[in-house]
Amino acid sequence: MQVECDKARSHSWWRNVVEHGAWKGPGTIRVGPPTPDELPGIAKLFGTSEAQVQAMIAADWYGIEPSGGLSPRVMNMAPLLDKLEDEQADALGVIIRAMLRDGQG
Repeated sequence: MQVECDKARSHSWWRNVVEHGAWKGPGTIRVGPPTPDELPGIAKLFGTSEAQVQAMIAADWYGIEPSGGLSPRVMNMAPLLDKLEDEQADALGVIIRAMLRDGQG
């Protein structure tokens, strides 16, 4: 993870986040949130936008859920959907509606 985020955060920081979560850590170590300068690398790692990373940090470290009632799934997919051409987005909408109609959703 350290390499794939352009070394925005160290291996030990990622390990502590995965194993202990936000703010907690082994012993007296605290796992603090990333700084604004580290957002581009973390966004690259997750294949999402810096805004989505900010929303994840707000939720995980500060317990602030995004407004608008969007689920984490929708928030995660939004940057990807915005990159689609109109025809691609329309086709994806047809597929999703068909899946839901067929009881697959």
